[in-house]
Amino acid sequence: MKRGLTSLLVVAVVLGCGMGLVYAQGTVGTLEITGVPTDVAAGRYDREAGVFSADVTEIEGALITVKLEDVKILGKTMEWRTDDDYLVFTVDAKLTQADFELTGEQIEYFGEAKKLKSTGKVVVITEDSTVYADQLDYDEETDEAIFTGNVRVVFSDGVLEGEKFLMLLEKSELQFFGSFQGEFSDSDDKQ
Repeated sequence: MKRGLTSLLVVAVVLGCGMGLVYAQGTVGTLEITGVPTDVAAGRYDREAGVFSADVTEIEGALITVKLEDVKILGKTMEWRTDDDYLVFTVDAKLTQADFELTGEQIEYFGEAKKLKSTGKVVVITEDSTVYADQLDYDEETDEAIFTGNVRVVFSDGVLEGEKFLMLLEKSELQFFGSFQGEFSDSDDKQ
């Protein structure tokens, strides 16, 4: 009961302090901080700067979640600049959407630019593949994802490895830059 009340209070304070946070750039979103005891301050909103920040790293079981349309981003630390709709999550950062899941040490969303960046132990899981990399840069306008650094793409029938891959998501196409290697198996082969 206390955890639910804390979440409700945080959302009420944010709504009261700055409607721009919830309706940033015309996008309806929600913010929820759960698992925080009622006597612990886990977040703050600076109206003058237009910045909401939260840190629940020291609270076992606590979590920060932002939902924007069909995307959910969560983690243990967060900063949300409402003026330019910049959102960054660190510590157990995770982004989920209906058709994929992204985890990384840091996930940044640049709302005005419609770009997403993730760094550090990046893992993207889709229906068809799992991609591991040091960094991901995604452009919503072009629907292109660039994976760099120790990239490993695992399919049901093979693996591709290299330093830079461009995924053209709309075309379901991969482009490889520099040296890369791949290993594939025949799915009918019963070795």
